[in-house]
This record gives sequence, C-alpha cells and structure tokens, in this order.
Amino acid sequence: QDQTRELKLKTTAKIDWGNRKLGLDLVPRCGAEMVDPATMSAVELYKVHVQSSENIQGVSARGTLRRPKDTSKIQTRHMFMCMRDFGYHIGEETEVYFSLYDAKNFKFISERFLVKISKEGFSNYIEKLHNNCTIFTELGLQDLSRDLYIVAHVMRIGKMVYSESSKKVSLSSSSSSSSAQTPVSYFKRPLGVAVLNISEMLASNNSGGSDEREFTFRVFQTDEKDFCQLHDTLIRKQNSKYSPLSSHPNYGIVISLRILDGDLRQVREENPLAFKNVSTTKKMGFPDVIMPGHVRNDLYLTLERGEFEKGGKSTGKNIEVSVVVLDYEGNVVPDCIWGASGTDSSAEYRSMIVYHHNAPCWMETIRLAVPIEKYNIAHIRFEYRHCSTRDKADNKKLFGISFARLMEPEEATLQDGIHELFVYRCDERTKLHPNDYLGLAASIHESSTWSSSPEPGSVFSCSHKEIVTIRTMLCSTKLTQNVDLLSLLQWKEHPHRIQEALTRALRLDGEELVKFLQDILDALFSMFSTDDGNSTIHSGLVFHVLVSIFSLLYDSKFEHFKPVMNAYIKEHFAAALVYKGLLSSVQHCAELVMSTDRQEPIQKCFRSLEYIFKFVIQSRLLFSRATGGQFEDSFRYDVHRVFASLDKMLCSSFEMILPTQIALLQSASAVFDQLVQVLPVIEVAKLGVSMLDCLPSRDLPTPLTQAKLGAIKDLVAGKVFKDDEARNLLLITICKHLRHHISAREEIQLCTDILGEILTFLFHLNRSYDSSKVNICFRRDLEILSLSTLDMLIETCLIVIDRMVSVLANMVACLISLLQLLDDYHYKRLWEELGDRKPLKDFLLRAFLLFRHLIKHDVFPTDWMVIKMTTNNVILAALQQLAKPLVFCFLETWPHFDYQVWSTYFKLAVAFLTQPALQLETFTIVKRTKIIEKYGDMRVLMGYQILSVWSKLGDHKINFIPSMVGPFLKVTLVPEAELRKATLHIFFDMMECEQRARGNFKEVESELIDKLDYLISENKGDDEYRQLFNTM
Repeated sequence: QDQTRELKLKTTAKIDWGNRKLGLDLVPRCGAEMVDPATMSAVELYKVHVQSSENIQGVSARGTLRRPKDTSKIQTRHMFMCMRDFGYHIGEETEVYFSLYDAKNFKFISERFLVKISKEGFSNYIEKLHNNCTIFTELGLQDLSRDLYIVAHVMRIGKMVYSESSKKVSLSSSSSSSSAQTPVSYFKRPLGVAVLNISEMLASNNSGGSDEREFTFRVFQTDEKDFCQLHDTLIRKQNSKYSPLSSHPNYGIVISLRILDGDLRQVREENPLAFKNVSTTKKMGFPDVIMPGHVRNDLYLTLERGEFEKGGKSTGKNIEVSVVVLDYEGNVVPDCIWGASGTDSSAEYRSMIVYHHNAPCWMETIRLAVPIEKYNIAHIRFEYRHCSTRDKADNKKLFGISFARLMEPEEATLQDGIHELFVYRCDERTKLHPNDYLGLAASIHESSTWSSSPEPGSVFSCSHKEIVTIRTMLCSTKLTQNVDLLSLLQWKEHPHRIQEALTRALRLDGEELVKFLQDILDALFSMFSTDDGNSTIHSGLVFHVLVSIFSLLYDSKFEHFKPVMNAYIKEHFAAALVYKGLLSSVQHCAELVMSTDRQEPIQKCFRSLEYIFKFVIQSRLLFSRATGGQFEDSFRYDVHRVFASLDKMLCSSFEMILPTQIALLQSASAVFDQLVQVLPVIEVAKLGVSMLDCLPSRDLPTPLTQAKLGAIKDLVAGKVFKDDEARNLLLITICKHLRHHISAREEIQLCTDILGEILTFLFHLNRSYDSSKVNICFRRDLEILSLSTLDMLIETCLIVIDRMVSVLANMVACLISLLQLLDDYHYKRLWEELGDRKPLKDFLLRAFLLFRHLIKHDVFPTDWMVIKMTTNNVILAALQQLAKPLVFCFLETWPHFDYQVWSTYFKLAVAFLTQPALQLETFTIVKRTKIIEKYGDMRVLMGYQILSVWSKLGDHKINFIPSMVGPFLKVTLVPEAELRKATLHIFFDMMECEQRARGNFKEVESELIDKLDYLISENKGDDEYRQLFNTM
C-alpha cells in the first residue's frame, strides 16, 4: 500500500512538473489525489493550492520528486541486516560479530550480533533459518546524525597457531556448539575486520518501506596486538598498517540492509513473514522514547585491556578471560550472559586470545541480564588463564582473578564508565570462594574504602602493577546509579530525609526522571497529600518537583514522552484526592505573581497547566466514581476560584509579569479542553470568555496580543468550540477581538488564520447537516461572524491591496469563504444592521470596488485556475444579493436615486462578464467542458442578471444614456448567441427610453455608431456578430 502511494506521488509529481513547463494550469492535490473544490472551503482550497505549488517547485529538473530532508518526523529507525555470503574459506569454524560503530566519537553504539560459519564455508552452513539476519533496533535522531559504520570482527575457532595443515584437521566439535562449550583444545583467535559506512543510508529520507540494498565489504588483517584498533585504522585508511585477507579480490562479506521506520512491534506486525524469527540487536542505551511497560535491565560490559607481569618468561602469555556472575555463596547465576545477539544465553563467556602478549587488548562487549532481585547479592568474576599451544586436554591454567560488585554500598548500581580492576593471583579454582575475596577492594576506585592487600595466609596475592580495565554501561528501567533518585524513591524508609530528597530531585537530569517516570510520580503523589486529601508539610516542594517534571515534556528532547505521561494518567495514576491540593497550588501561584520578582517558577507552573489539570481531572473522576459524585459543588467552586485568580493576574499591566501572562495564555486552551470532562461545556466556554475579556483589545504589547490571538486560535481548534451553544458564546467574544485587531491592522496574518479556521469549521458543519433543514445554530454562528467581520474584511482588503501582498491572498480566501456560506437570511440581517442609507452605500461601493479589483488584478497566480473559478462563482452569487438593495434603497423617487451606486454596479458587472478568465472559447475543449459542467457559462448568468437589474430601472434608465452604451456593446461582443440576443434588447430599450424623454434617440444612435466603428476597426466581433446586427 505504501509503495502504491509512493508510486502515485512520484507519477503525479512528474505530471504536474510537466504541466508547469508547458504553461498549463496547476492541479490542486491532496497527496496524489485531485481535490474537488465543492468539498472544501475557499480557505482550504487556497491552502491546497499553496501546498501543490510548493510541491511542484520541490520537483527537480528531471521531474523526480525531491523530498525536503526532514528527518525530524522520524522518531525511531531500525535497520534490518542479513548476511548473504562470506567469500572466504578459512578451513576452521568462524564467528563474525557485527556491530554499529560511531566513528566520530570512537565508540560502539550497539551490542554485537553473531553469525557462525562452519569450517566447510558459509553456503553449507545454515544452523537455523534466520540465524544470519538481525534488526538493529531503536536508532534515534541523534544516532541518525552520527558517522555510523557496520564493523564486522571475524574470529576463527581452532588451534592457537593457524597453519595450512590445521585446515585439514577436522574439528571434533559439532558446528552448533557455542564458544563456551567448545572442547578445550580450541581457542577463539582474531582473524580480520571489515567496515562499511552506512550513515548516508540511515539518514536518507526513504520511508520505512524502502528497498533492501546489498553491499560487499572486504576483510583486512593486521598484527594481533593492533587487532582491537583495526576498525579505526580502516576507517582512517592508514593503508600501511593492514593487508587484505587472502581471497579473490572481488570477494568479501556480502550483507543486505533495509531501513524500517516507526515502532518495532508495528514493523513486525506489518511484515510477519520477513521478521518473524529474526533476532534483535539492541542499542547500548535507551531509545528516544521509553514507553510505559518498556522493561529493560541490561548491563553492558566491555572487556577492554589487561596489564600482566611477565613472570620470568621471555615470551608473553596467551591469556583467555572467562566472565561469570556469582552470588555471595559462590553459586553461578545461570544463563545471564549474552556474548552477542543471535546466540543463546550462557553462564560463562570466554574471550578471544591475543598470542604471546602480556598487555592484551580485547575490546569485547557482552550483555549481562541479571535478575533484579539478585543485583544486591551478585558480583562478576573474571578468571584469567594461560593457554598452552600444545595439544593436550588441560592446556588452560588459571593464574588469577578480578571481580566487580554489581551494587555499591548506597544501593546504587555499578556506575557507568571505566573500572580498573586489581588482579588477585590464585592458581586453583577449587579455592575460589567469594568469602575469601569479597572483603578486598575490587578496583583502584574502591581501594580508599577497602583493603587491596590480602591477609597473610590467604590464597590470593596482589601486585598493583597488574590491572584489567573494563567499561560498564547500565540500561535499566528499574535500577538506577543515581543516589539522589534512590533517596526519592525510597522516601518511606527515610522519612526524615524527604525534604533533602525533594530538593535534590529538582537537580535531577531529565533522562533519569523520564526513565523512572511512573515510580517517581507514584512517590511524589504519595508525599503530596495525606490519605484523606489534606496537604502535608512537603506539598509545596512536591508541587515544585511535579511542575519541573511536567515542564520537561515541553522540551523538544522529551516531547516524545507526552504519550508516556498520558498513558500513566489513564492507566496507572490512582491518587483520588490530590485534585484539591493541585488546584490550591495553582491558585497560590496566580496570587503570588504580583508580589514576587521570581517569575520563573510561576511561568513553569503556567506552562505546565495542561498536565496539572489532566491530573486534577483524573483525580476528580476517580473520586467521583468512588463516592458517587460527592462534593461536586465544592469542586466547581474551587475551579472557579482558580480561574478568578488567573483572570485577575491577566488584568494587570506590569511589564515584569508579561512572560507569565503569555505562559498562561499559551496553555489555557488545553486546560479548557480537559475541563469539558468534569464541567458542563457552556460553563467552560464562560471561563474562556471571561479570560479573553480580561485582556483589553487596545494598547496591548505585541507579544501579549500574539499570545491572546494564539489562545483564540487554539480555542477554535479545541473541543469547546465544537459544542453549538458554547461556540455561539465564544464567537461573540472572538469576533469582537478579531474585528478590533483587523481594523487596527495588527497581526493580520494571525487574525486571518483564525478566521480561516472558523470558516472552514462552519463550512464542514454546514455540509454535515441535512440540506433540506435549516440549522438554527449554524445560522446564528454565521450571523455573528458576518455582521462582525464582513465589512471589516472588505475595508481591510482594499487598504492592504497594494501594500501587504503576502496577507492579501489569505484575506481574500477568507472573504470568499464567508460569502460562500451566506444565504438570503444573512444578507437580510446585514441590510438591517447597516440600516441607514449612508452606511449601506459605503458598504456597497467598497464591495463593488474590491470585486472589480479582484477581477482586474491577479490576487492569485495566473495558473491557479480552480480557485479563480471558485472566486468568480462566489462573486456572481454575491452580486445577485448585492443588487437587491440597489432596487429597494437607491431607486425611489428622483432625489433618492443614486447614480454612483448604480453605475458602479453596471461597470463591475460588465468587467466581470468580459474578464479573460471567463472567455471559454479561448480554452481547450477539455477545459471548456469541465468549466461548463461545474459552473455553467458564468457570462450568460451575469448577462441575465444585468438585464434583470436594468429592467427594474424604469424611467431612471435615461441616466445611463449614453454612458452605458459602450460597456453594453462590449457585452454583445462575447461570442455567445443567447447572451447577444438578450443584450441587444437593451439598445432598443435605450432608444425607446430616449425617444420618450427627449423626442428622439440621437445620443444612443451616435454613441452606438462611434463605439461600433471603434470596435470594428479594432477587429473585434466575428461574422456572426455582423450578421446579427444586420438582422436587427
């Protein structure tokens, strides 16, 4: 489906690009579909035109769709990787470890994924289907901007020293056994490394359905001691330090990659066959969004390097490290170690061996998934063995151990970062018991609190020259390394330290807060009030912490957590009594504004009102359900008191509190949307109206005007506006404010945006009603809107027509939208409202002048034919209505006849009829047919309208002789037989009228001859036209 949509978009983009090159009209589209102007308001139609025009400009010279690079839309990407071939024949079992590497920051960002290859070669070895494929998950925006590589570390599993003869020796171990179960005479040895840059592919803005792409990259080798840095050397292309692994020059590792966007669960559901049993390779770190219920408890451990003493031998040792997790009793924690994804867990991991080297560098990352309840009693033990090159059963000899505690004394988990571990010498595994070494210092960091010297007689000895360096990184939603956070979560155990814990919580990093969001909020709400809903001595500080958490959600880095917070409120939040305390805290903030210089905390509170009220309302709903709606009046009273305090604060005009007032206005609409759940909608609308009316229309600072209009715009888009009664109330206030700002030419763009949203809403509301019935609410809304804004819109359009071109088109779209909706009733109300002759005349003259300008000058680009036709159609209908007051107000006995209004009308009607956009015979047959199908020939309709109005003039026709002879002649030039015949009667009428008034018709005659001479000399008119005149 996505691919079909993509193909449609590409095809229509090419067609539209071609149309523009050929000078054809713009086709307004939503996506790939053409729009029907009858199904949308003129404002929406205008926006579609703007968008379609921009889309064509975004198409490249070849006519292909050029997408703007907007990776911000993509929150999370995943990368599907499949190893298709391994073009080397090693002759021993081989393991290829794939991981993602950030070349800019010199660090691996994912765990490793393992593909095993039998000694017979890749094509003969598929242990289970999908075991050569994985999905690298949760690559966030930050990862997409990194310089990312896929690094493949190739290891062979076999003899210590590799030779051609060893190829011929068949391995006794079965190909399925993991390195932990390989017979002792075989070792994991470094062979080579391959790197592939994928940053371009990841950042490319293809949608999740992008094609799979295949890549081949070659394996290189170097000295074993430099193996751990080989990937960097390859990326930096330091050629002298490596050589290709011998094979055919075009061979290498072949992998295919595919980018997947969105939630991983959804990706799997959409592609059930492709990703059914494929393993996932996690990112070392959290995704951008941690959803509730996302449980993770991984400790990543990187074996970096070791420094060992020679011990009197001339050659270095062959050192293998075994990693195992034990409890204090010495029992092994089973199946908690993953050497790589794509394999099963095991109780022990064994490292690769660097040949004859006392300072080996391993750089191997493994994942420990230790059950949470074992964390405080478990530790990691590293056992070091020297491996002999001789083929014998016990060719690995233990010579020392190191260890690391998983939990530190304050119950914080092992800190992230580098740990330099002491090596305790011991050569008998049977003597290794945790009791003997856990009393010692595990690392240099611990040596200040623990002793690193074993007691006399101990089985251990320690040389401070021997150090093994490891690096750890915790990814856990349940364990924290932060002592401040721990003290907050464990507040019940240390009630005397609550104040300190809350103060420290204000300093907590956002990432820690959102990771443990549910636990932290549970703790805070427990501290916030007592069981019967009364406040505690800590309530103020708890509210402060709550607000700092809510305000995090408005930071672009954490805005993805809004769904997490919403899910917590709906599904986990259970404090039914906190609404009282939250409301009084907000009221306290509002009352404090005028008496403090520290506005920042109050601004934070107001910016977070949406979430504060979400908790207030959920708490009230929980309480209502539990008690059958008790204390309803008291709750309402509290809400009204809060809003009274907020309104009072908005009425003040001190510069210092301006940002605080803006913060309140920005979040007000979201609060009203929430309140609909617990208060009648009309009551919420009244709260909104009183808040807007606290801000006077005039003399507001510009930022406050913008914030007020922003609040109005949000209200129009919100839930309250959708209720008929509430909307009616809101519209009265909104129109009052809009009228003032439009007339003062303040923030016209924002005002027209709001007006456009209201008109679009009303347009669709009207369409949703049964056409046979008149909807009273809709009629009332439109009456308020038209009486408040129509005259002001016309006036402002005329003022900005030459000055503010950028807002003019938008304003005209609003005007057309409004006229589109008006019916006889609204025009009747408009004439009543304008009342006196003078205001009515001014209104009509302005309207006629504006319409004339719209016809004569292009407000919209020349190729926007669809919106031009819609505009003409609306003007035609409007002129029919505007002609009515001509007859009943400006046509009475002589002193009341108003020549100016009538002649302006006739000139406008002729200009409309003769405009180039309506001359159908100049268009192609297809275009002509489409226009006639949709609108008919608007010239004919206008012609009959002119005739109808002319016929009402009676004796006043003499006023238009001979001035209207020329314009009416222009009408007869239109090559439309019906129209010509109809219009020619006007000339008979003029002659008759002049004959009655003056006894002859010389003026009409001479004017007709002059104008006809001129027109014929200009080569206007056709043979049919001449024949028609002859037959007269």
